[in-house]
Amino acid sequence: MLEDGERWDARYSGRETGAPGPPAGLDGIRLPEGGLCLDVACGLGEQSLWAAANGFYVVAVDVSPTAIAALRASAAAHALDGRIDARCADLDDGLPADVLGRCALVICQRFRDPRLYAALAGAAAPGGLIVITVLSQAGAASHGPYRAQPAELGHAFGALDVDVLRTTEANGEATLVARRR
Repeated sequence: MLEDGERWDARYSGRETGAPGPPAGLDGIRLPEGGLCLDVACGLGEQSLWAAANGFYVVAVDVSPTAIAALRASAAAHALDGRIDARCADLDDGLPADVLGRCALVICQRFRDPRLYAALAGAAAPGGLIVITVLSQAGAASHGPYRAQPAELGHAFGALDVDVLRTTEANGEATLVARRR
């Protein structure tokens, strides 16, 4: 955790959370009406703020204490601090156990760890929505170990207890939206 946390702290140092915004891929998808939201690798927390402003109680996790501090400050500035539980956590240790199977919405934007795909699906409650965007080799100028193989998300989540609602791949990103059965 220390090495990852230090690297991401350096990246987030001096930055503030941007405007609240929805995760990629939700256009035209019916959202759950509130409930618990898990924002995995939340970074500075723009999606956490969006979810809280849209009626969700959010558990936001990231390895960077700097990012978590920025999210907490931004949540307070938006009067959403009572709706966001921002936690510093090493995802190498898995997802927070207290949210598994309970989330109406699971968000994971631009973080990829195939070892967590089943846990991401399992964090959603029955009927819960899962929205994931990762760097992808599809349409990317360069390929590397952090980029998903073409169709990776569709194949991985198609084998889990979810209904895949949408997958898109273009311009070096892949997005999946699924609903837990």
